[in-house]
Amino acid sequence: MNPVVQLQKFGVVFAHLMPVKLADKIAIGFGFLYCFFFKRKRRYIERNLEHIFSTESISRKRMNFFLKRTFTNFALTMTDFFRLAFISKDSILASAECIGYENVEKALAQHKGCILISLHLGNWDYAGVYLAARGLPMTALVEVTDNAMFDLYTKHRESTGMRTYPVTRAGYAFLDIIRNNRVLAVLADRDIMKNGISVRFFSGKRNIPKGLAEMVIRSKLPVVFAYMVLNPSSKRVRYLGVIEPPIIFDGDADAFNRLMVSKFEKFIRKYPDQWFVFHPEWIEQGANA
Repeated sequence: MNPVVQLQKFGVVFAHLMPVKLADKIAIGFGFLYCFFFKRKRRYIERNLEHIFSTESISRKRMNFFLKRTFTNFALTMTDFFRLAFISKDSILASAECIGYENVEKALAQHKGCILISLHLGNWDYAGVYLAARGLPMTALVEVTDNAMFDLYTKHRESTGMRTYPVTRAGYAFLDIIRNNRVLAVLADRDIMKNGISVRFFSGKRNIPKGLAEMVIRSKLPVVFAYMVLNPSSKRVRYLGVIEPPIIFDGDADAFNRLMVSKFEKFIRKYPDQWFVFHPEWIEQGANA
């Protein structure tokens, strides 16, 4: 079996057996070790931070602070992802608060379905499970991985009733949510299919998914932009979700993509140590990635 899958199954057992506070301390320790030993991954996060803070005069000390926090925050969110295998709906609901939840309900009231656009910020899997636990008819596009890992992740993601489609079946997912007035969650800050389009992103260029803007505009689908992050202002409520008011975009695909990227930049600037993209996806990196 894939050793990564084995490691993640161990993570589920670990998260189940350990008290939450102790598991968090251990996770933070693993995050520091991961940051220290995996130099290539550390460089990718440094590159992200350099672009995020390109217009600021930021000290190396503060950059290092965000760098280490990115790894430790990621470890915490992974531990929570493992917990989805066994915690109850009530526990999930009690662990998060959501500002703007009514915005999804407003979008669904139009009976066209709803596209919830998010990014690899905070705990996107936890967000989908949380919304499904609140009774929303959730569907998510997910990355295609090794079969064993895909099955493991699907079990976690569908634990509270969320439906998943691999990105290779995105067309079926769009038809499903339109016909059945469901919410389709899409992470649009990475070009998973490797056939995306180049856009200006902070001070560099990245590829984003191809076709999303066209589908939204052609079908006149209500769109909400959203994210869920580790809550920096509360120890009692672990996660903070934000869902912006719905829009039906009236413009061309380029304008939609510019709007989407501007939203992503705003979210990332607010939580720079929770943008978990551990991949060399800045176009100007080229062969030096």
